[in-house]
Amino acid sequence: MPNYKDAGVDFESIGKFRDSLISALKFKGKKYKMASNIGHYAGLVEFGEGYLALHTDGVGTKTIYSLKFDYFDEIGYDLVGMNVNDIVSVGAEPIAMVDYIASSIFSSELGGRIGKSINNACEDAGIALIGGETASVPDIVKGIDISGSVMGFLKKNRVIDGSKISEGDLIIGLESSGVHSNGFSLVRKIYDDKPESLYDDFQGAPFWKALMKGTEIYSKEIFELTQKIEVNGLAHITGGGLRNLTRLSKKKFLIDDFKVSPLFLKIKDDGNLNYQEMFETFNMGYGYIIISSKINSEEILDQMKNFNPKIIGKVVAGEGVHLQQFNIYYKGYY
Repeated sequence: MPNYKDAGVDFESIGKFRDSLISALKFKGKKYKMASNIGHYAGLVEFGEGYLALHTDGVGTKTIYSLKFDYFDEIGYDLVGMNVNDIVSVGAEPIAMVDYIASSIFSSELGGRIGKSINNACEDAGIALIGGETASVPDIVKGIDISGSVMGFLKKNRVIDGSKISEGDLIIGLESSGVHSNGFSLVRKIYDDKPESLYDDFQGAPFWKALMKGTEIYSKEIFELTQKIEVNGLAHITGGGLRNLTRLSKKKFLIDDFKVSPLFLKIKDDGNLNYQEMFETFNMGYGYIIISSKINSEEILDQMKNFNPKIIGKVVAGEGVHLQQFNIYYKGYY
């Protein structure tokens, strides 16, 4: 049975590297001072009467499949979505983006296809890509690596950091469009051993097409929601799955009504994986989480109906994340 570590992604080593790097970052700014701890969904810098929010992320090894299947139609949604969904998770409105494309492959046709996809995603997110960098680094990158950074803004009294989360709050999941842009090292390891399964019929198309579905962009609707309704916590579910909830609060998140999407059930069966490995790697069907008081939940469900929202659990006494149906429990900060 393959696992993420065998596929080259060792969360323990990554965590130690990250913690060591962060511990060396002592300078907090002078004129524009850092206003948040490193490790949340976006970093905040004091700026006048508010905060600038900054975040950077990339498409990751999903680009290997983009090249394999010559499919770049939705890659821009991975780039933009991975960034704007994090920025909005602290209450900020995404403003603009820059990108960084490092590659050993260059053609005007490929550049145009990637650019069109990024433009479509930026339009859906309501932001502009205002610049960036294209680097030819064939000795480092054997293919193409696409990443970017987004800037956002929020007023100082509008920060959503999870500090208001209370016992009794409801956990609302928003449906994902698929794998999004996390876990592809494990996906590739599974299907390198059974490549024919990539061409299985899945909902009327080859399965690889479902894997390449772009990351859902939640940011526009989430920001509009936060301007109308009080929410107590927001979480973009990316690498590490629902363990991301531990970024928000030391309360216990009890997940007791989770429906795994058919796409992830197929990955699980094809890879002969257990649920623990799956939940530690993928979003499993819900790409974004809203934590709210019970009194606001019905209005939130109505406002987010485009994402097929579902109450999947509640906040209870204790600590960590408990996936009750699957007998999985995570304790502590991820």
